This record gives sequence, structure tokens and C-alpha cells, in this order.
Amino acid sequence: MNKKLISILGPTASGKSSLAFALAKKLQCPIISCDSMQNYRKLDIGSAKPSIDELKQIKHHMVDELDINQSWTAAAFYEQAEEIRLEHQKNEQALIMAGGTGLYAKMFLYGADTLPSDKTLAQEIRERYEQEGSTHIFAELAKIDPLSAEKLKDNDRRMLRAYEAAKLLNGPLPERSFAQEPRFDCRQIILMPAAELSRELIAKRCIKMLSEGWIEEAQELIQQGLLESPTACQALGYKEIQQFLLGALDRNELQERLIIKTCQYAKRQRTWFRNQHPGAEVFTYQNSEERELVFKTILDEF
Repeated sequence: MNKKLISILGPTASGKSSLAFALAKKLQCPIISCDSMQNYRKLDIGSAKPSIDELKQIKHHMVDELDINQSWTAAAFYEQAEEIRLEHQKNEQALIMAGGTGLYAKMFLYGADTLPSDKTLAQEIRERYEQEGSTHIFAELAKIDPLSAEKLKDNDRRMLRAYEAAKLLNGPLPERSFAQEPRFDCRQIILMPAAELSRELIAKRCIKMLSEGWIEEAQELIQQGLLESPTACQALGYKEIQQFLLGALDRNELQERLIIKTCQYAKRQRTWFRNQHPGAEVFTYQNSEERELVFKTILDEF
């Protein structure tokens, strides 16, 4: 049991990072961060990145490896995570994956056909987007693949990626399919706090993040081009903080907006993890005391 990959997944503020860290210390093994934003340098508070002390104690893969202007995709995560997994398998060392980015976890654990990519074409599309906006690119994607265009009309980042793949395929994107069983031997743990507890934990964390300098972090990153970046622009909360910096929200309105947006995101995550990981062990809890009992039960198994 201690030699296979252990996956600890769940919605934001469910405690998965703290459980993964405690287990990694017990097994003396590294952690793969399955989080689409923690890999960006300086995106620290807003991504709830492990502390400097935690990073010193336990090796975290895919944390602080990219600048905010670089792209980071599910396919790139899959490739890097697979290299790490195979290396640890060869050395018979335990490995933990922890995070809440559902598509990254699903692709890595269950496998999926990845869409083709080309860096030169992607750069050309990006430059065109920055010069012209999305209207013409969207229209061209709609001619090649009307279903994908309609599905992605409100998400420019994913629409540009779909256009790149459709151009390379010279046709519509295939339906992405996943296997019903994981690709390799693994232990899947999903933490699932009740909705009321989730909101309570999210509210406490948002208030703490603001007190720790989230606004100042956002201001610096926005000045460096965060909101124009290909992937990091999707980081939760930074667009709301920009509105505060522009004077469109006061501090209380900002705090409430951040809590609401994060709760909405957590609700989508709960739906994903309930339905996308057949065979996973789902641990539910109604309050903080039950959560601590769940964590102790899991840690005692190793």
C-alpha cells in the first residue's frame, strides 16, 4: 500500500493539502501538486501554495516552476506527472498527488487522448488574439467545429486552444473519453466536506488570505500582466481584486465577492469529484471534528 501512488483530491479548503503533507512526512515521500495555479511563481497567496517551511520539509513537484506568462495545460501536467510516477515506481518509493484541479487528476489517473499542439501556431494565434480580439478566431473555429465553438464561447483561453487543435486536425475536435479504471495501481482518496462546512472554511480562508497580503500580491501580478497571461489569468479571485483596485468594490464587497466565487468553484469541484472518479474512496464530514477524525483514520492506515 505504501509503494503505490496515493491520490488525495477534493474541493478547495477541504484540507487535502494538510492531509497530504502529514502523510508525506509519515511516508517520507514527495507530493505532486495537482493544482493548475500553484506551478506559477509569485502566485502564492491566491493559490494557497504550501508555505516556505513546508516546501523545505517535503519536495513538492510542479510548484514554482513557471512564470505567469507561460502556458500550463492538462496535457503538460500529464506528461510531467507520468515521468515523476515512473521514476518513483522504479525506485519503489511512495508518491502522493494532491490537489483540486479535476481535469488534471482525471487525465493522469484514467488516461485520455490528448489534443495535438504546436508552439509556433499557438504563439501566432495568441498574437492574433492580442491584436484583433476573439471575434474572428471564434468565427473560424465555428466553421471548423461549431459544437466546440458554442461550448467555449465564454472562455477565450480554452477557445484559443481548441482553435489551435482544430487547425492541426483540419477538422472538429474528437470527444474526449476516459477509461473506467485507473491506468495503474493507486489509492484514490476524495475529501468531501458538507456544503455548509465548505462555506465556513472558505470564508475563514478568504479572510486570512486577505489579511496576509492577497491584494498586494494581486496588484503586483496584475501589473506584470497576470490577466493577459495564457493560463494564469484564470486564477480565482484576481479579477475581483482588480475591480477593488479600480474602485468598483469596497473592501467588504470584495471579501464577500471572493467568498461567493470560491464557494461556487467548490460546488463545481464537489460535482466533478462525485462523478468522475469511479472506485475512489469518498470521505464525507459535517464539521471540523469529523474532519479531524477522518484525517486520523486515513493516516493510521499507513
